[in-house]
Amino acid sequence: MNLFLRPLIPMVFVLTPSLVTQGNDLFRQHVIQQLQETRKCFGCNLSGVNFSGRNLQKIDLRSANLQGANLKNANLRYANLEWADIRNANLQGADLTGAILKNTLLADADLQKANLEASNLEGTDFRNANLSHANLRKASKNNDVQGGNSITICETVLPNGMISNRCNHQTSFENLKHIL
Repeated sequence: MNLFLRPLIPMVFVLTPSLVTQGNDLFRQHVIQQLQETRKCFGCNLSGVNFSGRNLQKIDLRSANLQGANLKNANLRYANLEWADIRNANLQGADLTGAILKNTLLADADLQKANLEASNLEGTDFRNANLSHANLRKASKNNDVQGGNSITICETVLPNGMISNRCNHQTSFENLKHIL
């Protein structure tokens, strides 16, 4: 091997992970730019993205990966989030009025003070989600709730307009079936 190239080999191994990370970041920025232009991103990976306070009204994010995303106070009115993975996301104060959340994974999500009025919640997975002070008025019923985990509801506006008065109490999925 050329004596000139031998010292460069360790440097290649040191720089390669950094270059891969930069490439992923550039690709992610391209995806976000495309999303802003087209308002669509079917099946894209937006895990951990910060869309806090953003206007994402009527956006199409079907089957998107939004795990761990920050969507606090985001406008997601009439957004299509069908089959999206939004586990561990921050949706505090998010406006999801009329959103399609059919078959969406919202396990371990923080939906405190979120507005889910008139949204489609069929088949949505809320395991261990926090729905305290959320508005579920006129939301579609979730008949597919499964599992033994629980959901936190506290002064939550339920689909029938009633307000749950249970605070610091987790409701089992079985009880939630009767509520939703």
